[in-house]
Amino acid sequence: MAVIRNELRTGLLVAITAAVLAAALIYLEAPGMAGERRIFRIYFDNAGGINAGAPVMLAGRKIGQVSRLISPVPQSQRPRPDLAVIVEVAVDRSALIYRQERVLMLQYSLLGEQVIDFTQGKEASGRATGDTSFIGEREPSLADVGQRMLEKLDPVLGSATIAMQGLQKTTEHLNEMTEEGSDLMLTLTHFRELSEQLLQLTGSDGAFQQTFDNLKALTGEDSPLANMLTNAEQFTGELAENKDIGVSLRNFRRASENFNSTARGLRSSVRSVGPGISRTVHNAEQFTDTVKHQPWRLIWPSTKKYPEDKPKSFSSPTPCRKGH
Repeated sequence: MAVIRNELRTGLLVAITAAVLAAALIYLEAPGMAGERRIFRIYFDNAGGINAGAPVMLAGRKIGQVSRLISPVPQSQRPRPDLAVIVEVAVDRSALIYRQERVLMLQYSLLGEQVIDFTQGKEASGRATGDTSFIGEREPSLADVGQRMLEKLDPVLGSATIAMQGLQKTTEHLNEMTEEGSDLMLTLTHFRELSEQLLQLTGSDGAFQQTFDNLKALTGEDSPLANMLTNAEQFTGELAENKDIGVSLRNFRRASENFNSTARGLRSSVRSVGPGISRTVHNAEQFTDTVKHQPWRLIWPSTKKYPEDKPKSFSSPTPCRKGH
C-alpha cells in the first residue's frame, strides 16, 4: 500500500509540475491568452507574411498574439480603398495601448517571421477600448527591399547601358581618328613638320637669328643708322644755333613767289603764241612732204595744188517739176 501511495504522490507531483510549466509557457508566449484580454482590429493593405499566432509587441515587448485574419474587407467597411485586410489581435488588458498609436508590421528575423508592434503612443489621446481600430503600416521586408532596390536600379541600369553604348561609340570614333592615315594623324604629322621648320627658323643659324643679327648691326652704336642720327642731331643743333635761318626762310619764300609769278606769265605767253606755232608746224609738214616726193615743185610752185586754193563750188538749185 505504501508503494501505491508513493506512486500516486509522484504522479500527482508530475502532473502539477507539468500544469505549472504549461501555464508559465502560455503566459510567456501569449500573455493576452492567460488572463483578461482585449481585441483590436488593424487594417493593412496586404497581410503577406503574417499568420494567426504571430507575436504582438508593445514597443518591442510581447503583449499578445494575432488571433485571426479577415480578407478581403468589403469596400463599404474600409477606411481607405487600399486597406483590404483586417488583422485581429488579442492583447493583455493591462497593456498601455492608446487611441493614437503607430502600428507596424515588421520582420524581426532573417527567417521572415512577421510581428505586429505598437509604438509611439500618445497618452493624451486616452487608452484604447475594445472597439478601437488602427491603420497599420508595413515596414519593408528583405523581399520588399530587394524589389524596391531593383525598381530604383532599373533607371540607373538603363542609363548605364546607354552610357556604355555611347562610350563604345566614342571608342570606335577614337579608333577611327587615331588609325593610320586619319585626319588627326595627318594633322599631327603636319604639326610635327611645322615644329621642325620653326626650330630651323629659330635656331642659332636660323633666319630669325640672322635677322636679329642684321638689326643689331644696323642699330648698333657704330652702325650707319646711328651715325646718320648723330649727324642729323648735329645738323638740327646747328640750325637751332644759327640766327640767320629765319632770314633765309623769308628770302626763300620771296624767291618762290617770284618764280610762281614768272611761271604764270610764261604760261600766258605760250597760250597766246599757240595758234601761230600750230600753223608753222603745218607749213613745215607740207614743206617736208614736197621735198620728199616732188622736189621740182619748189622751182615751179604754181604746179602744186593745195586743198585750200580750190574755189568753193556752189550747188545749183534743183528745178521744181510741175505736176501734170
